[in-house]
Amino acid sequence: MKKKIFRFLSLIIFLFIFINIALSFLWPYITEYRINSKTYYSDSVLNSLEITREEELDFYKESWTNRKFDYVQFVEQYENTPKNQKFVNVDPENGRKIENNKNCIKNFIFYGSSQTFGYNVKDNQTIAANFKNILDKNYKDYCVYNFGSASHFSTQETIFFITHLLKGKIKKNDFIFFIDGMTEKGGFKTTKFSNFMHSMYEYFNLKYWNKYYFASTLFFESLPMVQLYKRISQKNRSVNINNEVESDYFKEETFSVFQDNILIRRGICRELEINCYTFLQPFPPNFRVQFKNELQKKTEYLIDLSALLSNEKELSYVAGHYSPESSMKIANSIFSIIIDDLD
Repeated sequence: MKKKIFRFLSLIIFLFIFINIALSFLWPYITEYRINSKTYYSDSVLNSLEITREEELDFYKESWTNRKFDYVQFVEQYENTPKNQKFVNVDPENGRKIENNKNCIKNFIFYGSSQTFGYNVKDNQTIAANFKNILDKNYKDYCVYNFGSASHFSTQETIFFITHLLKGKIKKNDFIFFIDGMTEKGGFKTTKFSNFMHSMYEYFNLKYWNKYYFASTLFFESLPMVQLYKRISQKNRSVNINNEVESDYFKEETFSVFQDNILIRRGICRELEINCYTFLQPFPPNFRVQFKNELQKKTEYLIDLSALLSNEKELSYVAGHYSPESSMKIANSIFSIIIDDLD
């Protein structure tokens, strides 16, 4: 009987190890095959992006599957990519790639979420890059920086702005643009990174002889079988999660924190003689219309661009993000608003 139990347990352990090894070996190939076997953009979108069908897969991978994030002190996560990609390049020090001049006498810095960063457009098709092209027609010695990042909201942007001030990246008479609205959920929104940092501090508080608890949990969660189970369960729970998240947007804290962030920026910028603007960004059709209306009603010192793309007939959005044409229109609108303050 003992031998049978031992054999059974040995078989279970062997199968467990074998399945994890097999998954770790096969998963990358299966994922790569699934990615490579699909098309992601229509002909009209590819034409707008100025990329060919042959370039589509590389563009998609650079925009989505090659995404990496670095830790930026106080700000949490920020975009980073492998160096010298063809379409999408960014690093925490300089933001999304823009062909800037050297020794600029004035800087224009954009903060915002993935729409500001420019998901689904090339480096030279973002709002900030288009704004730089507009400036270049008359101002050759101005630099533009794009520090938009996926999921960033007004609190993170305000902190990012302050860290750049303290590092000397922002000077008197520079221009700061915050493009906000779609990702607002209050000042204490929990991110994946903040959850991870919280668990790390729990580790530091453990006694030396108890640290294996933390390590064993991480090891177990990293196993391919566990990762696969999580992926499947997350897909099944996505509808409920989305409904819960949607309700968070309408908490009073969301509106009060957004207003407070605008006032904090306004106070800093007036004191340091910096030109700061917070724009309510254009929303995709039928996307949180009521929430957008509440932001409009409850927020002061907000420049409303939310209706800018409402009557556009050409392609305005690519998977919820601004198309090259929309990015250009937003850049032109921002330029027309601030032009009187340039000189």
